[in-house]
Amino acid sequence: MTKLCSKPLWACILAALLIASCSAKVASKHGKGQKLASTLPESIRYHPNHQAAPARKEADMPAEFDWCKLGFCTSGWNQHIPSYCGSCYLHASLSMLNDRIKIAKQGHSPDVMLGRQSFLNCGPSEGYSGGCDGGDVIDVVRYMAQHGLPDESCMPYSATDLSSRGLQKHKGEHCRAQDFCLNCMPGDDQEGGQGETKCWAVREPILYKLSSYGNVGATQPDAGNMEAMMSEILARGPITCSIACPDELVYGYDGGIYEDTTGDTEVDHDVEVVGWGEENGVKFWNIRNSWGSYWGVNGFFRLRRGVNALQLEAGDCWYAVPTWDMEKDVAEGRLVGSMYGVHPRGTPVPDFQALPTEHNAQQVIEEQQQQQQQQQQGQRIETGDEEVRMNGNRKIIRPA
Repeated sequence: MTKLCSKPLWACILAALLIASCSAKVASKHGKGQKLASTLPESIRYHPNHQAAPARKEADMPAEFDWCKLGFCTSGWNQHIPSYCGSCYLHASLSMLNDRIKIAKQGHSPDVMLGRQSFLNCGPSEGYSGGCDGGDVIDVVRYMAQHGLPDESCMPYSATDLSSRGLQKHKGEHCRAQDFCLNCMPGDDQEGGQGETKCWAVREPILYKLSSYGNVGATQPDAGNMEAMMSEILARGPITCSIACPDELVYGYDGGIYEDTTGDTEVDHDVEVVGWGEENGVKFWNIRNSWGSYWGVNGFFRLRRGVNALQLEAGDCWYAVPTWDMEKDVAEGRLVGSMYGVHPRGTPVPDFQALPTEHNAQQVIEEQQQQQQQQQQGQRIETGDEEVRMNGNRKIIRPA
């Protein structure tokens, strides 16, 4: 088997980074197995700037390649706290993008953790996913391509969606600005001490967008899907894939290479695939889950590769190419940061007193508590989509 790198590790890392960063630059110049990708029209499945990674044969790729081992994976997450939220599709998508931003920046700080709650507050009202009732990767990447997402400093994850926000899912309404990015500060009382805390919408946060996205490989089980997945991972970074999720994996995985013996084909979960390898003659994928670091092996598991285990190679994998223009504009001085968001250098900073005080701190806390209580009581808004729920993970299966 021909290996990409026979040189020292640092040379292999540099080569991989150059491949990834060059691929990202080319793309940015222009700007569920029962379903899912196969039932979506090409206009939905692929961004207008879609460009597949150069196809490679397995024999022309390294026997082992893993972005996490190279030091380019960001922190993991837990979708299930502070209350259950069926947002695996969101966590897998944003983990992929967090890592791809780090790869494309060649490891330079700051690491980016994209805003999960900003999406859950705003995406479902415009038809992008069912929020905590499930969704698909395509919902996340289409929303980001159109609107962008801030990082998580705008809005902490509360594992809720639209409860108490006055919006209905799939109604084409845009969320309030303070549900996308928020800041709070105490005012001064008449004696000069700390007064009531006021919160306001940050209307110009730093946004991260996408220049391209698309389906990886064929839209059905195909012998070439494994090589297409490997080619994309090697060229530009981790990908997101849908899998079936039997109880044996959820509750029984304790390390090693998982070999499915259930034959489960009911796809209901999304994960991030960060690389591959081979151990004692058994090929495997290395996969990041979104159930906390205490699950699996520090939040990861290995799955047998090349046999379509858990439907991973059945054609519901996705890539996306992130852009971080606003972050670069701040770093290079074209934009200036403030308590109220970023603004072009040389323009005035908005005055605090002139901003509408649409929220106060207690109101924000009460809204979050109400959302969590509704989630825990199982109060969910119907989406009109057929739902599949297994093992506490929920994905929307869109009718063909």
